[in-house]
Order: sequence, then structure tokens, then C-alpha cells
Amino acid sequence: MEVSILNSEAAAHDSNNATLSNITTSQIQDLPTTVMTAIKAESCRQTAAFQAEMTKLTETLKAEFKQENENLATSLTERLEAANVKLREEFNIKLQHEIQDVSVKVDTLKKDTEQGIDNVAKAVGDLRVEVSERVNAHTVQVRKELDRQGQETIASSKVALANIREHQIETQSTVAKLRQEINQSR
Repeated sequence: MEVSILNSEAAAHDSNNATLSNITTSQIQDLPTTVMTAIKAESCRQTAAFQAEMTKLTETLKAEFKQENENLATSLTERLEAANVKLREEFNIKLQHEIQDVSVKVDTLKKDTEQGIDNVAKAVGDLRVEVSERVNAHTVQVRKELDRQGQETIASSKVALANIREHQIETQSTVAKLRQEINQSR
């Protein structure tokens, strides 16, 4: 059994020697160049595929960021408009209540006697001035509040816009760094 193993090992060694002896010296010298050429070709193919994928991903990210920015701008605009409408409605309701209160008081005064009407008419005149001052003061307060809230909304919108821009710049910077890294890896 041992002799047959030795004979088969000797036959395999002779076969390897015969194969090696069939390879010429120039083929052996060209072998590293051939292997390196094949490696470079594969590397170029993979780099091109990677660059194509990165370009596709970059474009997808840009489109997504653009859509998100548009959605955010639309949402902010809608929210601002809704807040403005709500504030105006609240102001109108308060003003109508004030007017209704005055109207009720005036109707009550009309039912009184002439003497009372003269006294009440004077009081109504005074009351109208007071209500007018209150309404004017209230109007001024509401306008100031609307202006303040508008300024806050504008300021928060500017902050949100600045954050969006900063995010966009960071994203562009990240994309540029990725491109630079890709270029450096080549």
C-alpha cells in the first residue's frame, strides 16, 4: 500500500514538472503583468459601478431634500395662514360680543322714561366713548399681539429656513466629502 502511494506521488510530481517545463520564460515573466492588468480592469469596472451608484444615490437624495424643503415651506405657509385666519376670527368674535353688549344696553335704555332716557342718553354717550376707547385699546392690543405673533412666526420661520439651509449645506458638504473620498480612493 505504501509503495503505491509513493508511486502516485512521484507520478504527480513528474506531471507538475512537465507542465512547468511547457511554460516559457517569457510567459512566466508576463504572468504578473497579466494578473495586474486583470486586477486593474476589475478595479476600474467596480469603481465605475460604484460611481454610478453614488451618482444615482446623490441625485435621489437631492430630489428628496428638495421635496422635503418644498413640503416644509408649504406646511409653514399653511400654518401661518391658518393662524392668521384664526386670530382674525377670534378678534371678530370679541368685537361682535362687545357690539352686542353695547346694543343690549342701548335697547334697555330706550325702554326707560323720557327723564331716564335723557339721563341714560348722557350715560350712553359716555358709555360709547368708554366702549370706543376700550375697543380702540383692545384693537391696539390685538394688533400689537398679532404683530408680535407675526414677528415670532416670521422669526421661527427664519430659524426653520436657516436650519433647512444649514441642513442643505451640511448635506452638500457631506456629498462633496463623499465625492472627494471616492476620487481619493481611485
